[in-house]
Amino acid sequence: MANDDSVLRADFPIPYKTIEEANNHLIEKPPEEHDALIATLPLQPSVTRPLTFTHPLRLYKGVWISEFLLRGALAMQQHLKSRPTDLFLACSPKSGTTWLKALIFATLTRNSYPLDQHPLRTYNPHQCVPYLEREFAIGRNQIIEVIPSPRVMRTHLPYSILPESIRDSDCRIVYVWRDPKDVLVSQWCFAQKILGGANNIATFEQVYEFFCQGVSDYGPIWNDVVGYWEESKRRPEKILFLKYEHILQEPIKHAKKLALFIGHPYSEAEENKGVVEQIVELCSFQKLKNFDANVAGEIGRPGMKISHTYFF
Repeated sequence: MANDDSVLRADFPIPYKTIEEANNHLIEKPPEEHDALIATLPLQPSVTRPLTFTHPLRLYKGVWISEFLLRGALAMQQHLKSRPTDLFLACSPKSGTTWLKALIFATLTRNSYPLDQHPLRTYNPHQCVPYLEREFAIGRNQIIEVIPSPRVMRTHLPYSILPESIRDSDCRIVYVWRDPKDVLVSQWCFAQKILGGANNIATFEQVYEFFCQGVSDYGPIWNDVVGYWEESKRRPEKILFLKYEHILQEPIKHAKKLALFIGHPYSEAEENKGVVEQIVELCSFQKLKNFDANVAGEIGRPGMKISHTYFF
């Protein structure tokens, strides 16, 4: 079982962008050791690209995942050392990732910053919480390793192919799922913003068929949901299983449930002062999309930059 006795600690999570900037001297070395294996895996069953953005899909242990992110996933399996204090947000793409990143980060740091000066007003939520497969795919293993505990990180990997260090440690996972019909439409709209005008993009009808066959990024989506659901029933202290639509319907109730699970419950005094409502408002779609950090700026890698506005 992993431990974090020798790592740097902070009293609260630090925005990942700050960690990146402080450690830009660390050398990035994209992993290549698994490329031969990846080349042997089944390829997506069409020359027309489904919603994979820039890389074809490969089938790995029953999961369709882009070649680029599969490099990161395999590097994670080999190198990621989970700590008991780690907190992971897991979900399929376009299932509420941006919102839940903000809500988790704000909940954990609510006593560390005045809310009118909170980092979410300065950074996009994706700059606060790293996307692990991407970071490992571009060789940022060392930066992930130097993040002080407690670390908050995000993955789209199904439970079946999470690194053993995550599955076997005492770390916690918040998993959120969303109505698959809405996931598909959200993925389609997101892809149109990024890839509009490309010649080999599938039509919506083709993407629908791909999706129903399970051929989508990190698909099939139903295997992803069932995997985390079954594990949450077996180990409820490790995995909090949430539905996106339920959070939308009762955000205050679920914000308190989330805070309790991640070890930062709201006190009676905080509830009386309306702190829960303030956190929910700070992380609301309307608030986040109008912060300067989300009106301008972009995230990603050379050749695959994504405007912050696309997440809203």
